[in-house]
Amino acid sequence: MMFRLVLIISILLGLLAAGSVLGQDAPAIRTGAVPGAVPVSSELPPKSVFYYDAQGRPVATAEKAEHREEMVYRDSIGGNLRIYYPSGNLRRLVSYLHFGRGLKYGTETSFYETGEVKSRCPYKVEQTGPYEQFFRNGQLRFRQSFGVAPDGHALPGAAFASDGKPVPEGRRATEKMPALRGAGRLGSDNSAIVEAVMRQLRYPAEALRAQVTGRVFVSFMVDDTGFVRDAHILRSPSPLLNAAALKAVASLARFTPGEVDGDTADVFYTIPITFSIQ
Repeated sequence: MMFRLVLIISILLGLLAAGSVLGQDAPAIRTGAVPGAVPVSSELPPKSVFYYDAQGRPVATAEKAEHREEMVYRDSIGGNLRIYYPSGNLRRLVSYLHFGRGLKYGTETSFYETGEVKSRCPYKVEQTGPYEQFFRNGQLRFRQSFGVAPDGHALPGAAFASDGKPVPEGRRATEKMPALRGAGRLGSDNSAIVEAVMRQLRYPAEALRAQVTGRVFVSFMVDDTGFVRDAHILRSPSPLLNAAALKAVASLARFTPGEVDGDTADVFYTIPITFSIQ
């Protein structure tokens, strides 16, 4: 299945209709990357360094790590998250209003390993986007607004050639979907992602006692190195289900990243997670 460059890909069992968001939670910073508490320090700026292996699991030292991430605090709860390539070059810069709650505020910017701006997306308290990706020469490659059209589909994006000319819908760049590592040829299939999430899903005891059922719609990004980031609730029948849904998405293994014309790219998904009592 062909995907539009960094277009929100809705892999729903039905159309995701526009409407109010119930029980919405803040997104996590990244799978396994949200410390339980944010320290208060007199140093300006205080900084915490975290190391991760190739599967995105935290490790204790740089010698065992594939890459590092740094949380540089603006105050006791927020600041900037800096994510680095294995080479040590800056890969992504994210501004947070609140680290622990995953609340972004400011412009998230990613970089090619050679230093050029690769993508940019502004975050405000009640508004996200538009998301923009760039060629290495600085020319806009793609722009995507977030949200849902009245017919229930994702809003269309606009693609551009390296000379700045619009690219017609039927003549978009060569694109490749992300694929779950270790999932075989079906790893890039939408249903494989939903199945992988459902295998990790645990029904919350409180929701069971209350006989709460329904589908929770979760949006998340598979970033340009294959890590799951920014999982958050789009729609939910009850707040009692939200934490379990987010935890199941966070359990996804690292993907082989999506590509556009040979360059790795961020890809956004929306999936349904079904809670039912047999």
